Amino acid sequence: MSDTGVNAEAEARAAPFGRFHVRLALTLGAVLFVDGYDLFNAAYVAPYVRKEWGLSDPQIGLMLSLGIFGLAIGALLQAPIVSCIGLRKATATGVLVLGGASLFLATTAHDFVTFCLFRVLLGISLGMLSPLAFVYVNQWAPAQRANLFATITFTLPFSLGGIAAGLAGLAIAPQFGWRGLYMLAALLALPIGLLCLFTLPESASRLIRLGRLDDLRRQLTALRPERSACYAAATSFTESADVATERPRFGQLLRPSFRRRTIGIWTASALSLLCLHGLSGWLPSILISQGAAISSAFGYGVLLMSMQIVGGGAFGWASDIFGRPRVMAVGFIGGAAALLGLSQLVGTNFTFVAVAAAGFFIFGTQAVMNNFTAMSYPPALRSTGTGAAVAFSRIGGIAGPLVIGWAQGAYGQIWFTLAILAAAQLAASIIIAGFARSRSAPQEQTA
Repeated sequence: MSDTGVNAEAEARAAPFGRFHVRLALTLGAVLFVDGYDLFNAAYVAPYVRKEWGLSDPQIGLMLSLGIFGLAIGALLQAPIVSCIGLRKATATGVLVLGGASLFLATTAHDFVTFCLFRVLLGISLGMLSPLAFVYVNQWAPAQRANLFATITFTLPFSLGGIAAGLAGLAIAPQFGWRGLYMLAALLALPIGLLCLFTLPESASRLIRLGRLDDLRRQLTALRPERSACYAAATSFTESADVATERPRFGQLLRPSFRRRTIGIWTASALSLLCLHGLSGWLPSILISQGAAISSAFGYGVLLMSMQIVGGGAFGWASDIFGRPRVMAVGFIGGAAALLGLSQLVGTNFTFVAVAAAGFFIFGTQAVMNNFTAMSYPPALRSTGTGAAVAFSRIGGIAGPLVIGWAQGAYGQIWFTLAILAAAQLAASIIIAGFARSRSAPQEQTA
């Protein structure tokens, strides 16, 4: 082994589940919890700031979309930041900026313009965290249950954060207002950012590129203690056969070998996030406009996020059996059907069922889409590919709240609004179905 070197990616894939994975999952889980809390917190802030500043539907849509615009910037920035300071420090920085932005929102945002500016800063930090977490999870996930491990590690804490945002909206906002929601976010994020500096590993590709082989030996030994002698004897390390030591570049994503999958992933992700951010950001406000009490509307928001856990687990399990593209194509069709059903059932005794179905399909499918995106590229290109996909997909995320704000303001018909989202889900299904039929489907990069 020492003559040919150690393949760090192969070692990670073959490792049995152990303490290393538990520690990584707990730390990333804390990061993703605050990520989910802050991302979906805006839905519960919106009714309060609307009342405080007398905002219109288009202004609420702008407020929600500016935060997602920040997500796109952060997703693009994370790859060059990782190249400069490493994966561990980049993740810690993103969480600390998130805590700082939340603190400023809670203490200094006293008008709509200032609020929006800090929302952009908050979005930039959030935009960094998801692609960084994708890279971590997919770099260290055990091969035999990579989809399920990645989905549970990412989706469960992220969803719990979204649920916590709804519960905080019910328990904290009535007494402390929307500022209390952001103060809670700051109190959570700042210590978690410091935790990342002490517990997260560095990426193998960076350690190899910088020649920090002793650090890599220590990480691999923590991952697989039974092979410590092998790592100590090795004189060279690689990550995979197709990885060079050059820095990854954005242009590599559009090379002929990656172009089709890149464009397809970008487009399907944008359509998916148009629905996800449009529905999650506006659902409480829409239900309130239909006559629901604030507590009831917020309760449906919690239900929507709760079903992400169920849907993410179910779709992750199914992906290990049937493959990601097939499962996602079916999930997008289910999302379209759930949205059309919700448009007819709002205000009836079946609203609960329709919201639950929408959460199950839309959020569950997106959970698999996250993992699918990261695993569509080789390890050295994974951070760049994931960051670019997240950034491009935010076009749909930005458009979602704006489209709903326009549709609600212009027509005020919920069926029209949800039909737009359903059409986006169907279009995403068609694109992903093309991957399912292709022999060169992106999941081959998991090998």
